Amino acid sequence: MRALIKLSAVVLVLTLLPVTQGCFKQVTETRQALPDIIWPQPPAIPRIRFVNSISGAEDVNIRQNFFAKFFRFLKGEKEIPLVNPYGITADREGRIFVVDNFHKQVHVLDEEHNSYYTFPKDGTAFISPIGIAIDNHGTLYISDSQEAVIKVFKENGRKYAGELGRGLLGRPTGLTFNEKTGELLVVDTLNSEIIRYDAEAHKVKGVIGKEGNTNGLFHSPTNIFTSQEGRLFVTDSLNFRVQVFTEDGRFLKTFGRAGDGPGYFSRPRGVAVDSDGNIYVVDALFDNVQIFDKEGRLLMDFGKPGTGYGEFWLPSGIFIDINDRIYISDSYNNRIQVFQYLKGGELSTP
Repeated sequence: MRALIKLSAVVLVLTLLPVTQGCFKQVTETRQALPDIIWPQPPAIPRIRFVNSISGAEDVNIRQNFFAKFFRFLKGEKEIPLVNPYGITADREGRIFVVDNFHKQVHVLDEEHNSYYTFPKDGTAFISPIGIAIDNHGTLYISDSQEAVIKVFKENGRKYAGELGRGLLGRPTGLTFNEKTGELLVVDTLNSEIIRYDAEAHKVKGVIGKEGNTNGLFHSPTNIFTSQEGRLFVTDSLNFRVQVFTEDGRFLKTFGRAGDGPGYFSRPRGVAVDSDGNIYVVDALFDNVQIFDKEGRLLMDFGKPGTGYGEFWLPSGIFIDINDRIYISDSYNNRIQVFQYLKGGELSTP
């Protein structure tokens, strides 16, 4: 009976094809031009430019033709909206990977190959996915904070390859891959430490930190980022600071403290570093991004509370790619916002 219904649907869609194709074309061409927003405002030299707001595949020019959408319908596949993005990363080919904690899926947006899909699809379910990282072989690692494991995927997420950390991790959250050492770094928020894994053998190489509030210790850290030089940047969230370590885990410096003004932190979440070494910190309660120099001195901030372009509502994750493209998970606005760092001279203090 079900096969007969699907066959009837095929006949109907072929009959209506000229009309539906025209409708589909009209729908996919109605997105309005995005505004040109820069920070800081003139006469200051602009350093950050708003580039895009991504709520779905069409926002990155991925167009599924009529037949692709129709056959997804026949297979019973539903398009999954982006609801609560957190972890985000991008590979060298430009694919964007976004962890959606609400739907417990990872969205993959590949503009170059006009491809969009979500994973996992093979019964390998997440309970509470948070962070994501990709190594130099294209292997993807996703932290499941409630199941307390890191799940591993190959082939851009299409193939499940196992897990690591079960029985060792308490509540894994932020992840990063360090090309300099070949290590996967895992933030364990519950145990207030960073676990260093050999990304090839998936064996523990060491641990950075423990519970505390002095230099090199953590109180509920959440996110981590590796700079192009291999240095590690950690949001030490309930110590209201960012800590910086060498590639092998030696403490270098710390900056920030609790407060409600510029240069202070309230709920620091994502952290990332651009090619000039400027440090970006997402604050979920300030609804903005603060930028610091290599020594931890405030340079500028961008964003404010709201739902418009360049505004945030409880932002969380951040990733900066090799082209200084800045991706920010604007979690309660159900989107990823994309910005560009404009090089051309160092940022200056306000």
